[in-house]
Amino acid sequence: MIFDLDDTLVHSDAVREAFWVVARAYEIDRARLTRTLDGLPGRLAWEVFVALGLSNTRAKAATKHFLAVLDELNTVAPPVAYPDADTTLRELAAHGAQLMLSTGSSTERAKRVLDHEGWDAFTVVLGSDGQCSKGDAHYDRIAQQTPDREWTHHAVTVGDSPQDMRLGAEHGVPVRIGIDRDGNPQTLFAAGATHVVSALAEVVSIVASIQIAA
Repeated sequence: MIFDLDDTLVHSDAVREAFWVVARAYEIDRARLTRTLDGLPGRLAWEVFVALGLSNTRAKAATKHFLAVLDELNTVAPPVAYPDADTTLRELAAHGAQLMLSTGSSTERAKRVLDHEGWDAFTVVLGSDGQCSKGDAHYDRIAQQTPDREWTHHAVTVGDSPQDMRLGAEHGVPVRIGIDRDGNPQTLFAAGATHVVSALAEVVSIVASIQIAA
């Protein structure tokens, strides 16, 4: 099971604040940034900066700046786990699910969050940096770490963004569960979600029903 982190397992005000710090450095006004973030929920930082008009090279530099700022802000405003996250992860692990994390944040930040919450069941933790960012690169990295060439055929992806759903569909993941945090499930379905839930805890019953059907 491939989980996203921010706005899936934890909520963090630091993410938007980090975007604002970097946008200000590039003379992008807050209203424009807000419109872009609202219009591109869950997109990778690089995609957001490109949508804001930065060239590929400048967007790459802005993304690096964003990740550094986010790490700093987390010491002041650490992410908060959703109430049902801990129980959900522990139930899935207890039933034999292999948990993986794929996030647009840095690997260091992701590991700090997991350590803080005591979520030690994740066997793979992939963050984003200049060499490997969330997206196709993460799927390629997972493929390198498993002998099963058809591992995606047995996978489940869980995330809050259309990007998470699209990635799963493009890589042949049959079960793509969208967490609706914005009150607009159709956006997730349109991006390829096979299920959309309003609470993380609902994932457990979906996975259980799939296992029974198999």
